[in-house]
Amino acid sequence: MLNVSSESSALTWRVVLAIIYGILVFQPAAIWLNLVTGLSPWMIINAAEYTTLLFFVTIAVFMGSKLSRQEAFILFSNVGTTVSESLFAVGLINAWFIAISEYAKSYGLIGRIPFWYAPSDPYIPRTIFQSVFIPPLLVSIASALLTKGMDLSLAYVLYRLYVVEEKLPFPGARVWAESSIVLAEKHVWRDKAKLMSIVAIFSFLYSIPLYGLRFALDKELIPIPWADFTPALERIGLKGASLGISFDLLLIAVGLIMPWRVNVSIFIGGLAYIIFLPIATRLRIFTLWRPGYDLGDIYQLSLIQLFVGPLIGLSIASGVAPMIINWRSIVRLFKPPKTTGAINNEERFMGLPLTKLSLILYIAFSISLSIFAYIIVYIVEPEVASIKFLILFAILITGFSALFQFANTRAIGESSLGINIPYVREASLLGSGYRGVAAWFTPLYVYGGASGWTAVYAACDWTGTRKSDYIKAYLIAFPLTYIMSIIYADIFWRIAPIPSAYYPATAIFWRVSAMWALLWPAWSSGRIKMEELDERSRALMENLGNWPSRVLLPLAIGSIIVIFTKVLHIPFELVGFTIGLSQPVAYTVTMFIGGIIARILEKKKGSEWFREYVAVISAGLGLGEGLLVALSLSIALIRKSIWLYAY
Repeated sequence: MLNVSSESSALTWRVVLAIIYGILVFQPAAIWLNLVTGLSPWMIINAAEYTTLLFFVTIAVFMGSKLSRQEAFILFSNVGTTVSESLFAVGLINAWFIAISEYAKSYGLIGRIPFWYAPSDPYIPRTIFQSVFIPPLLVSIASALLTKGMDLSLAYVLYRLYVVEEKLPFPGARVWAESSIVLAEKHVWRDKAKLMSIVAIFSFLYSIPLYGLRFALDKELIPIPWADFTPALERIGLKGASLGISFDLLLIAVGLIMPWRVNVSIFIGGLAYIIFLPIATRLRIFTLWRPGYDLGDIYQLSLIQLFVGPLIGLSIASGVAPMIINWRSIVRLFKPPKTTGAINNEERFMGLPLTKLSLILYIAFSISLSIFAYIIVYIVEPEVASIKFLILFAILITGFSALFQFANTRAIGESSLGINIPYVREASLLGSGYRGVAAWFTPLYVYGGASGWTAVYAACDWTGTRKSDYIKAYLIAFPLTYIMSIIYADIFWRIAPIPSAYYPATAIFWRVSAMWALLWPAWSSGRIKMEELDERSRALMENLGNWPSRVLLPLAIGSIIVIFTKVLHIPFELVGFTIGLSQPVAYTVTMFIGGIIARILEKKKGSEWFREYVAVISAGLGLGEGLLVALSLSIALIRKSIWLYAY
């Protein structure tokens, strides 16, 4: 890692201009594509980041200047913010649709959905700029500010633990850093720049039949998101099993950079979909399976009926058990400095070490969010908002969120991938005996984003970027993104109703999301009975209700596994196994192929070369695919705009 330079700030006018560029170019594109095709903004972040960085590097060269690596990294990552946060105001319109949908009527929830979540009048004008949207907007902004405070503060504690003390590799952050360094300093790192360019050209050409034809011309030559071999398994008698392979080079890139032991552990977790599920089907444990179900169906249904509880227990074990084993690291984080070692030699603010101050701030922000969530529930449901729900909110937002972030950060630090644990909030509210409606719409922040920020802090170290400069840029990017999101969403809504045939994806997906969003409050408030639920919903309710065997037992077993693997030095990572269990098996297979390619490269080129260049190869794969996706989406935007204009 580099020492941070004491020179002038990396938050320059060029960085601010790049953020504005992302807001003006990529944010409306992300909103439009989501409304028309259902494409998640996260799918185009890679394209936005790389094309913007290349554009500003090129402009700087033409102007006889150069971007510093620090500017490049801040620019690269914060353009991603303008895309990832782009649907903020679309969420307000979606909430209004949920509140007035046919499911709200059939479930008897019309008029029961809180005013601070969404207006309940189906005949309001198509604009966000009206008084009925002020309460939802204020609640959304207040919760966003508190959650970002939670993330930024807890991330520094995690950074000190996992980056400074345990020195986890954070392979994804290494790729971000290498991308910024090599593209900004091509004149210095000529060998790396040449290798990245060659790999990027290959990735660009490879992605033409994969994404170019799909996005630009609506033609599918290679299956997206995966080729599904599940029907073949069913034909040979493996009922309930699923298998596939994704052709996305970004998954190959992830497999290249993650440690081999983690990759193998993920693969072992993925074997549950090939080996365990046929057994569970035969034993009538996996009763939701039906002939003809594909990989996606089996993935979702197995989570619903089998894996949700174990994933919670295993995730907590994979995060907490290593902390107990390495308890000295935790002690060194907070004890008074007695040496000048790296762990104790940290900055202070108002006399407090930043680690202690960050932990205090996290507790303050999370408790504030808990109180805020409780107050807005009490405003509309004082009869059910007892003090035990304030305690529950605090346990979820302060306690579980921190535990999950410790586990998720370890996962990202070792593999670059996070852990997917659905339905934690739902299970907690159901288990509490809550019988109201409002709490289902509160901002219960049970997962958090501190693990992602920890990776950002690690990349700051590798690029020599001051974390304060990065955070200042973010504090410019996200408010501007929110403001422009409101403006863009309002414009799109004024053009045509949402949902409608003008925005085809909303006409399909929003109704499905409304059904699931309203199922929970309808059931917990007694408006629908268990016997009235469909089979999937009943299976999920039963799964979430059986906590001792579904959560506590995996927690105990997982903790024992962590202890034995550490003591006996067995090359197995429980956090990797948990990742493999939480994602579709097609992704696991492709990442494992990437790991095999990495081992071949390491054997042919040597360990030293491999360590030096593997992140460059991974960055090149992302660069080529990102440029192709950006070009294809531009063509798609033009085509769809022309098609819709005719109507």
